[in-house]
Amino acid sequence: MMKRLESVLKKENANYIFPFLWLHGEDEATLREYMQVIHDANIGAVCIESRPHPDFLGDKWWADLDVIIEEAKRLGMRVWILDDSHFPTGFANGAVKNAPKELHHKYLCYRTLQIAGPIKRVEFSLKEYMQPVPLPPWMPALPKNEDDFADDRLVKILACPVLKNEELGTPIDLTDKVKGDNVVFDLPEGFFKIFVTYITRNGKGRNDYINFLDKKSCQILIDTVYESHYAHYREEFGKTIAGFFSDEPPIGNVDGYMPVGPTGEPNQDLPWSDAAMKCLSEEFGSEGWKELIPYLWAPAQDKGKQAKVRGAYMQMVTKLVEECFSMQNGKWCEEHGVEYIGHMLEDCDMNMNLGASMGHFFRGLAGQHMAGIDNIGGQVAINGQNYGRHDQPACQDEAGFYQYVLGKLGASHGAIDPKKKGRTMCENFGAYGWKYGPTEQKYMMDHFMVRGVNRYVPHAFSPAPFPDPDCPPHFYAHGENPTYRAFGELMGYSSRVCHLIDGGKSCPDVAVLYAAESIWAGDGQSNIPVCRSLGQAQVDFHIIPADVFEKDGEYPFQFDGQIMRVNNVEYRALVISGCTYLEGNVAKFIADAVKKEFPIIFTDCKPEGIVAGTADENEAFTETIKECVLVPAEKIGTYLKENNVISLQTLMKPDDRMLTVYHYILEETDEFFVLNEKNSQIYAGEAIVKASGIPVRYYPWENRLEKVEYETLPDKFTRIRLVVDPLELCVIVFVKNEKELNDLNHISKITAFKDLDERLIASIDEFEVGHVDSRDYLNQLKKAGVTVHCKHTMVKKTGSEQVKAPYTGMQKMYPEYSGYYVYDAQLFLEQGKDYELRIDEVHETAEVFINGNSLGMKVQRPYTYTIPARFVQEKNAIRIEVATTLERKVKAIGGELWAMSAPGPLSPTGIVGNVKIYTK
Repeated sequence: MMKRLESVLKKENANYIFPFLWLHGEDEATLREYMQVIHDANIGAVCIESRPHPDFLGDKWWADLDVIIEEAKRLGMRVWILDDSHFPTGFANGAVKNAPKELHHKYLCYRTLQIAGPIKRVEFSLKEYMQPVPLPPWMPALPKNEDDFADDRLVKILACPVLKNEELGTPIDLTDKVKGDNVVFDLPEGFFKIFVTYITRNGKGRNDYINFLDKKSCQILIDTVYESHYAHYREEFGKTIAGFFSDEPPIGNVDGYMPVGPTGEPNQDLPWSDAAMKCLSEEFGSEGWKELIPYLWAPAQDKGKQAKVRGAYMQMVTKLVEECFSMQNGKWCEEHGVEYIGHMLEDCDMNMNLGASMGHFFRGLAGQHMAGIDNIGGQVAINGQNYGRHDQPACQDEAGFYQYVLGKLGASHGAIDPKKKGRTMCENFGAYGWKYGPTEQKYMMDHFMVRGVNRYVPHAFSPAPFPDPDCPPHFYAHGENPTYRAFGELMGYSSRVCHLIDGGKSCPDVAVLYAAESIWAGDGQSNIPVCRSLGQAQVDFHIIPADVFEKDGEYPFQFDGQIMRVNNVEYRALVISGCTYLEGNVAKFIADAVKKEFPIIFTDCKPEGIVAGTADENEAFTETIKECVLVPAEKIGTYLKENNVISLQTLMKPDDRMLTVYHYILEETDEFFVLNEKNSQIYAGEAIVKASGIPVRYYPWENRLEKVEYETLPDKFTRIRLVVDPLELCVIVFVKNEKELNDLNHISKITAFKDLDERLIASIDEFEVGHVDSRDYLNQLKKAGVTVHCKHTMVKKTGSEQVKAPYTGMQKMYPEYSGYYVYDAQLFLEQGKDYELRIDEVHETAEVFINGNSLGMKVQRPYTYTIPARFVQEKNAIRIEVATTLERKVKAIGGELWAMSAPGPLSPTGIVGNVKIYTK
């Protein structure tokens, strides 16, 4: 750990950032410029996206990639490649259209007739009912499909009694009643739904995409995209070329992003393949599963049989997706010396559904070498308030998925899967709009880093003409973005933090069972309420899938009765969201755990049985869990804290629901991260942490160390006094002894902890303000021969306005301006003393200079700057440079301002409030 801490203090840390670079077929000079500006923003890799490119896999594509690779080699950068011609992954650059028909999407579909019995000699046309429902005559006809779908296959014809609450009774098999093209049969008394189930390619989904349940179909993507790049750049694989990125590959049994359930929704065409038939028959030991097919779309009276067929179907789908797509892609990459990364559509519980997602978060990403998630369009917001509402159908976040589940879901997978090596990637910032600048961007980074995410794909650098309306913000925008320099500072900060949470081991308190199998079976509750309660109580957790309990599975699993270990991550309790049925391997573990008095805690309700369990097995299981604790989901966090069920890694006093804590061990050294997720209130209290040694506080933005007040407690616990500013990420690192402390002090002088006794000595009541266009600012730096992030450069401003305190921003004078505002003032101070300059509020970032010396840049409150005595003269020149976001300039041009985020008021520009000077 000391080596890691030494490297960040020396700014010699590794790179953890690889932003999207969108290619539109730009000229060579533009591509070279953009590779340079990405590098200059403290970034060591790039992820190129072909979505807007006019000639993917064509001559222009290879010419552009030649330039990018050449520049990457010159700059010491690495290149990731999005693996399709457009988003989402699976189109295979259009190759599916010309592939053999057997490799196209297949669907398990149905049509129904409703008939009241008793009735004799019912007759209907089978051909008529093995095709989609015809459109009403008043609706425009769909384009004629030349495909005759001659390979359609009948599965079963079943007459299901419709009972109370629209539940289906035991089906009557009518399949043998087919006479030629007709079905002729009798029905007894009752009301029936006749289900005609069949397999077809004529379904309503992404039919121009690969079939994710078919290995040969998935191979189309590899043959078309992966092999083409390998043929061109074989020598760069594993060197400059890092690997491929899949972006939200969809099972695709619906077209678009409409949320669909796993099963149980009527009128859903279900994904299918030849392998699906084989898997289900093997699972049931026969073709008996066909008798239960109607329960895939409608509720059954027999909930056990409903759970069995729905669970078996979703197990089949998600395991085939894992085998045919994710693992096949990952294996190809491994064999060719590169890695495979990306993410699926996670939104709320869509990650365990069909349609636009992959059915199972952990299986859909099983072949990838990093876990992956994404945050776009206002999903995560300061204070946990989801202000970015979607206009299109998608999950709203009142429940708290984005705030309390998303980051932990990704970090959990990164921690428990050996293939991931502890790495979790987050695609971040996309489509938040031009208003979204470094203030909120820093919070987004902190939000995910304190949950264990340690790789980032910022979204995006776009070399299209400014203002490109495609999902802003764009971090450079041909030099138009005034916050580009601040963005670079943020990337440097983020890599320093990531360097401290990579290569070690996270230390969660409990495991939460991933709810997929229980939800598939019916009536299972979402994990969201449990994760929300744990997060608000500072109880750290991982979400683990039922697959970890599978004998000889992919996850290294150990259990000694007191601690459950998955890939050497330790858990001291298992929390299970309320459900009716549990997966069989989970039930076996619980039976063993209960005997050994390992804490198994259910929320809201206990299961009634096991998916596919017999009556005797279900009875025995319910008896086993009779003594297990049952807690309301919204109280699980406080229950664990107040009842001493386990010894928590971190205990905050006073607690606060907007604090998030994370314990990580790196090189046998304990680290603790505390994020104050309130944007206006300071947290002042103490943390009691499970660690011993000497704690020091690391400030990753300033890249410095500070002593802390602490007290050693029994049983290897330590009490630490903490003051954490709004939106600040506090990092505490334990060093083993005084020698290690002295070694660090030689590298970076460790300052004393802050003395809160201070005295106001002056206010700056007037500034002379000018402005600098963003492109002009960067050009001045270039002409001066200094780097973008040089902290000792003064630029020339234009214009002059006298403004007086309290400052209200510059937007009234310049309502359409985006750029830099430069504030100059004179200040008399007593020499030989340290001072502190504080600005109440800034929109968006501020760098302070005294007598030409930079005191550093800040992107969020508190805008507090230390003025060291060595810079102080009797008469001092104070300069404050404030960079705005681009929202006002884009609005004046008439460009797309909000992207996918909800419209809101325009931000002020410049300094708002007062500027004051303090001394200790």
